[in-house]
Amino acid sequence: MAKATRNDVARLANVSTAVVSYVFNKGPRNVSEKTTKRVLDAARKLNYQPNSIARALRTGNSNTLGAVINDMTNPFNAGVYEELEMLAAERGYSMLFAASHGSPEREHFVTEQLINRNVEALFISPCENIELSPINTENCKFIVFDVDTKLNNATTISADYAKAVETGMNHLFEHGHTNAAMIIGNSLNGISDGRVKGWYHAFMKRGIPAGHIEYTSFTRDGGYQAMLRILDSPNRPTAVFAGSDLIALGALRAMHERGIRVPEEMAIISFDGTIDSQYTYPELTVLQQDPKAIAKLALETAIDQNSKPTRHLLEAKLVIRQSCGCNMKTQ
Repeated sequence: MAKATRNDVARLANVSTAVVSYVFNKGPRNVSEKTTKRVLDAARKLNYQPNSIARALRTGNSNTLGAVINDMTNPFNAGVYEELEMLAAERGYSMLFAASHGSPEREHFVTEQLINRNVEALFISPCENIELSPINTENCKFIVFDVDTKLNNATTISADYAKAVETGMNHLFEHGHTNAAMIIGNSLNGISDGRVKGWYHAFMKRGIPAGHIEYTSFTRDGGYQAMLRILDSPNRPTAVFAGSDLIALGALRAMHERGIRVPEEMAIISFDGTIDSQYTYPELTVLQQDPKAIAKLALETAIDQNSKPTRHLLEAKLVIRQSCGCNMKTQ
């Protein structure tokens, strides 16, 4: 069966071939919403696929976006990029994905590959300080996730880490936990993590000596090993703030193996609020990020021709469940 052409779509929609081009190229002339719908409906019925290469040569736009992910197994990353891909498709953009696997060398390699594929913008969860990167960003916008500081050559989108940790710690303070520890992953991207800043601010505002910070990796095993070290410490805390849900999952296992009752003997709050946090026992109290809001903001930044490098800090919502000592179900 022959592929449908632009002429076929035009005949079925009862418009000119030029109007079909305007719809799929988003210009140069505006098309009414009613006519646009008629053209898109006709294209859908005919399974029409516009020639993206030819369109890119004509317009200078590839309608393609790229993404470099440092950890594709992280459920929070997966949630953001899934939302991003769906939103991009709704706006007529395709997504190309690549993984750096935590390697700066591979990050450079796949980033340059995607730029050479003429992506209009590139989303990246960096494993090193991208501001010091030799990558040319003149012809491609960079949107950097999980970095809460300003960069000269990219827009950064992140939760307000410092505010989130202060909110979580204030909740633990209200439960009477003045002896608390933080478990957080080592910074891979060379940029100071606002979660640490928020940790010290929370204690300073209460006039309490800051609790111990146990550094590890942003993984389940990292949380597990770090929690074992905390449990073996001479000044065992009564509460823990986990820097990610993955860390919290490992920490919960360590406490279970040691017979530590949560939250009766040790409370725990986590940052991220992925779906996994609802399926632990007890359910995790979290500072929850919003993948949909992050993805929407990232896409709008990418396709806005007038956007300039800036910083966006989004609020993480405190979702109270059981692991902090609230809402415990009767046994």
